[in-house]
Amino acid sequence: MSSSNNKKHLILFIFFIVLLPFCVEGQVSTKNDSTFFNEKKADSILFTLRKDSTQLIKTSSIIFKYFYKKNNISLAIKYATVQYKLINKRHKSYHLLLMQLGYFHIKNNNLENAIKLFSEASLLNYDKKRKGQAFCYLGRCFYLQGDYSKSINYYEKGINILLKCSTPTNIVKHCFNASQNSNFTLNINHIKKSIIFLKIADSIIEKNNKIKDKKTRVNLYFGNVYSKKIMDSFLKANFYYNEALKEAKLYNDISFISTIIRNQGQHYITHKKDSAIYFLEKSLEYCKKLSYDDSRLTKANAYLNLSEFYYNKKKYIKALENSYLAFDFFYTSNNKQFKKIYPDVLHQKNNRKNSSLITYKFNLKTLIALIEQSNQKEKYINDAIISIKNFDNLISVILDNDTNTESQFQWRKDASEIYNYAAYIYYLKQDYQSAFSYLEKNKAFLLAQNIDHNNVNKELPKVILDKDKSFKKDILNLEYKLVDKEIQSTKDSLFDLRFSYQQFKDSIRTVFPKYFQLKSKTDLISLQEVQKNLDDNTVIISYSIQNNIEENSVDTSIGLCISKNNSIPFSLKSSAIKNKLQTFSKLISKPLNSKKEIQQYNTIANSLYNSLFPSEEIKNLIQNKKVVIIPDDNLQNIPFEAFITDTTSNKFLIEDTDISYAYSMSFLNVNNNISRVSEKDFAGFAPIEFQNKNLTTLQYSAEEINSINNNLNGTIFTGADVTKDSFFTNASNAKIIHLATHADVSQKPVIHFSKDSLNLHELYTYKNNADLVVLSACETNVGELKKGEGILNLARGFFYSGSKSVVSSLWKVNDAATTELMTNFYSNLKDHQSKSEALNNAKRKYLKTHSLSEKSPYYWASFILIGDTAPTFEVNYTIHYIIAFSILLILFFIFFKKRG
Repeated sequence: MSSSNNKKHLILFIFFIVLLPFCVEGQVSTKNDSTFFNEKKADSILFTLRKDSTQLIKTSSIIFKYFYKKNNISLAIKYATVQYKLINKRHKSYHLLLMQLGYFHIKNNNLENAIKLFSEASLLNYDKKRKGQAFCYLGRCFYLQGDYSKSINYYEKGINILLKCSTPTNIVKHCFNASQNSNFTLNINHIKKSIIFLKIADSIIEKNNKIKDKKTRVNLYFGNVYSKKIMDSFLKANFYYNEALKEAKLYNDISFISTIIRNQGQHYITHKKDSAIYFLEKSLEYCKKLSYDDSRLTKANAYLNLSEFYYNKKKYIKALENSYLAFDFFYTSNNKQFKKIYPDVLHQKNNRKNSSLITYKFNLKTLIALIEQSNQKEKYINDAIISIKNFDNLISVILDNDTNTESQFQWRKDASEIYNYAAYIYYLKQDYQSAFSYLEKNKAFLLAQNIDHNNVNKELPKVILDKDKSFKKDILNLEYKLVDKEIQSTKDSLFDLRFSYQQFKDSIRTVFPKYFQLKSKTDLISLQEVQKNLDDNTVIISYSIQNNIEENSVDTSIGLCISKNNSIPFSLKSSAIKNKLQTFSKLISKPLNSKKEIQQYNTIANSLYNSLFPSEEIKNLIQNKKVVIIPDDNLQNIPFEAFITDTTSNKFLIEDTDISYAYSMSFLNVNNNISRVSEKDFAGFAPIEFQNKNLTTLQYSAEEINSINNNLNGTIFTGADVTKDSFFTNASNAKIIHLATHADVSQKPVIHFSKDSLNLHELYTYKNNADLVVLSACETNVGELKKGEGILNLARGFFYSGSKSVVSSLWKVNDAATTELMTNFYSNLKDHQSKSEALNNAKRKYLKTHSLSEKSPYYWASFILIGDTAPTFEVNYTIHYIIAFSILLILFFIFFKKRG
């Protein structure tokens, strides 16, 4: 018998022993069958066929399908991978294999491998249906990773393809999965898209009797969407939940009944209805009728909801117990207790990261309430610290695996509240090193990371850097177009471009693995390092402000005052500060023209001073010092130097304190360590007049720019010469960049030139080497506040593009006062003063030379310095040494001459 016939008989034998048990129902038990054919036998058979790739491919296909049907996913992956490595990638069956193997990896919770396989499948054009499914499964992967924005985009792409070529059942399944993204987002556009997906599914079900049973799911998911508080549709959501429940009871689907009732309980909690507890307890009763695996997630969410319910009722012990039960069910083991620190692998395999993050929030809120009320403070503080460490582990895993900017901002926002709790817990424990680290984590860490990454990028070849920049530029341009209006063709182009960019980044990761190792090393600076680097004349004050204080919650706002030899912690009442800030912001952004307005301003500015510097020890420590403010939340929109320290003399804080600002000390550390080389000292730009008729002429800007240049002797551009092209060409190699022009703030912050404009997003692909950028325009420090990161404004854009420090404005500035301030500021800089001293002294001079209404902070306090405070022009001591040496030499010569 020939070798070929032997192999054929072997394959027939494999087919018989592997697939026959599935053809004759009930003939072979699972136990006996797994003993009859196992991994060892499979390996032996494949080893026999190792020299015949064709037969090896056919046999491995039979074997991986066998193990998949036996629910042994790990072995199914093992033998499907054998086929994947051998199969001809141009063969149509390769497309199917990619889909199967990717699906196995989802089942095995290895989302990174699944994404690679589905990405490859989505690029193939053998089968349109599989291409659409690949996009949908990518959407599923990103959903499980918690990247809801990316998930919706991929589902939208995939479902649009499937509508033209797939079966009703397949389309409905993916529409259902896509709509689940709305469970974890407050983005109204995402919620509206979920409704569109559900309407597609509903219309298909209505036309197909074979899938009428899917109506239950449609109603459940409609209920989930309309239960969102932002939708304000309590009755509509209830209607859908009740319809879903009727249908589930018809089919006696216990698993679905428990899920619907649990979701209805969450809906009642969202709308503060006490009857929520009835639904949650009823759901748990139904869960008792199910297996552990079938009920695990419903139980986890029910316990999470109960934790929130009892917290709202101030029953904190019950709230705490339920939060721990939620943790135990969200993680994979029924036996393990949450109260031990889970290793990284459990967080990586946790595919309910958003729910886990919410559970951490209620767990910590509850522990803080118990700390405040209980005589077991130390116990609850220690329990809270375990939760904090677990949460920190989770959020690190999330951010390390999520490269989408929009979703990273969302995760930072969600994490911000927990970082605030963490700082407060360590403040109570009097562990100020740890408290400081969480203050730092809650401020501009993504910006510090991006700047650090931009510096590491130098490790890559120029051709790759250019391609990366081109991708970013095109993506940002398309995103910018979609801010005002969604256009389908633009959305499609953006999706395709992002997809191609991800493929490009994956290829870099493969070819330059060391680059990605360097890229992941952005570290937070410690309190010990900060104090080591401080001089005796500098004080840092960092704030953590709790933004939304609920009825039952403890105000966890704190601050930390740091000097070289001391750390002084303090607590704050953020609700009182918030009310004062609203009044302060209204008064400070206009001239104070009456005694009543001046008195009102002095009172509120003094009250804020006392609230934000709450002890005499801190007030004494900052006097006659350089103070670096690290603000949080709405504190980022006010100038501390305009506070009134004494209502008797109406003395401003600036009169005996130098104030500057920083996003965080970690950001300062990263940004200051970047090497910058400039070819000229100064590049100034003043358009004066604008083709845009809505923009007024800036008659003092030419005087401002010329006066500055008289001191610095750089390059200036005025009038029609000031265009975006002239800016990009001439600003990148200047030590100081000065823009005296108009700026607008909105969803699209912009700097205006004579004929065109520079948009914020364009700064993210532009590079400068400036020690200082001065944005002498209106509201250049104003923008969208991203909780946990800061304000997305023009100042941040210039930092991203390379600046070491930025002077920007908080409100619409006065043209004449600005010219006076800037002239004095640059004169001080040229005189070798630090940037902080130069700006503060210019403001002090303004106060001394003006009176009455002209002393209003509106005129002088708008401009603030963010970032490095060191002198831009260091004193050159070499010439002094030469002169001193020459004088000594002459004296020496005269002395000996006289003696002679």
